[in-house]
Amino acid sequence: MNEKIIKEIVNDYSLRELQIYSSFILSNIDATNNIIKQFKADHDSHQFYKNVIIWYVKKNNIFPEDILTFDFVLNDGGLGDRFVITSNILNTFNEYNCVGNVNFYIEIEKGRSKYKELSAETFYDVIDFFHFKRPKQKIVTHVKNKWLKQNDVMMSNVEKDKKYEYFNELMFSENGHYWPIDFEPKSKILVSYMFYMNGEENKSINDFMMNKFKNLIQKFSNLKFQRLEDYDFSKNVKLLSQSHLLIASEGMWTHLSRAMKVDTIAFTDLTEFINEFNSQGHFCSDNFDDCLNILKTKCINLPK
Repeated sequence: MNEKIIKEIVNDYSLRELQIYSSFILSNIDATNNIIKQFKADHDSHQFYKNVIIWYVKKNNIFPEDILTFDFVLNDGGLGDRFVITSNILNTFNEYNCVGNVNFYIEIEKGRSKYKELSAETFYDVIDFFHFKRPKQKIVTHVKNKWLKQNDVMMSNVEKDKKYEYFNELMFSENGHYWPIDFEPKSKILVSYMFYMNGEENKSINDFMMNKFKNLIQKFSNLKFQRLEDYDFSKNVKLLSQSHLLIASEGMWTHLSRAMKVDTIAFTDLTEFINEFNSQGHFCSDNFDDCLNILKTKCINLPK
């Protein structure tokens, strides 16, 4: 980008804009003494602000007003929560066709189960882990060596100014607008399932309910029923790509199935999720027998 044009644009910023943009830039870089020295402007604060912005634009080829910034906690909250937040961030960057900044909080809470941990150095690693298609927009990761609660970060994201309105709509919508999954379509040969047993609040089933499910699927010897993996995300993408449908406790895998446009039957007693699934053309109920009846009907109608 031509430095003369950059300077002309920056010179048109108001003092307030200079302060906001330079503060944003300094708060999102490793502002060591050596870096700060290059912005020196002989006690001229206006010029200092401009020097910071000009340096940033030359380095990233983008003006600060064209950037959206989100916070993302790598290892807090459920896997499904992080999947949805990642999807919503990508959809928002795409909606505004802008460069994205992600403040990437990588510390891990003491005592957290290792099976819930993600290992990533940049936000692109998270995108790849979830098998989301990479966006055309550039994303800049700012690693933060601290831990935050996911719920606090979610609220900080939705409480931003009007530029973030689309993200807010996605967070509180029942439409289920997921960012596309990068997978190779396969021939449909499976009926997949995954239930949480005796523990997950609001969506677990017990042994009696599980036996009902097993008795039902035994009646369909012509179909192959496949339990999803507990933690192997890549394998579950492959299994769902081969699935006619999924029946499962509401959670990570019912997010993934819907993102992959796989017909989904979900069990939970949370009204907001029941409404969400059913408004999307899937099925969700707090009555497990109803879920099994829908599964039975769908299995009868599957091609032999």
